[in-house]
Amino acid sequence: MRVNILHSRRRIPRTRFGRAMATMFTLAAITAATLVTTASPAAATASGCTAARDIGLVCGEVIGSGLHISTATVTRTRPGWPVSGNVCDYQGLITVYNSSGSQIYQQRSPKHSGCTFYIGWFDFNVNRYFPNNSKISLSFYEYGVHQGTVSFKITT
Repeated sequence: MRVNILHSRRRIPRTRFGRAMATMFTLAAITAATLVTTASPAAATASGCTAARDIGLVCGEVIGSGLHISTATVTRTRPGWPVSGNVCDYQGLITVYNSSGSQIYQQRSPKHSGCTFYIGWFDFNVNRYFPNNSKISLSFYEYGVHQGTVSFKITT
């Protein structure tokens, strides 16, 4: 499985904090790329992250074998400084598209009311086979607002 890591085009301010956040995002991207390139070719397991809408990351992980997807997880992290480290009123979404771009599967998590500190996530029990060259997208929403999407290509 290959991963397509989506990147935010939003510029991070050139402050000490901004440089630290840019470094964190760069390290997360390098780590995600390393995880994908060192994965066994027979496994359909991949993970990756993208910058969230405001601050923090949206990450996804897909676990399976071949064209079979067992589980998927979407995670939202938000650092605690200088803004609130809470992830509030959130929901996850998994969507799979075939090689033509048509949606062939979708599952929404229940909405989580209230807040959790630093991290929120949803695990999806998929347990399905998908056609070769399908794309699986994991999205995260807070207060109904899209925070980010991480996508992976399912290949044999």
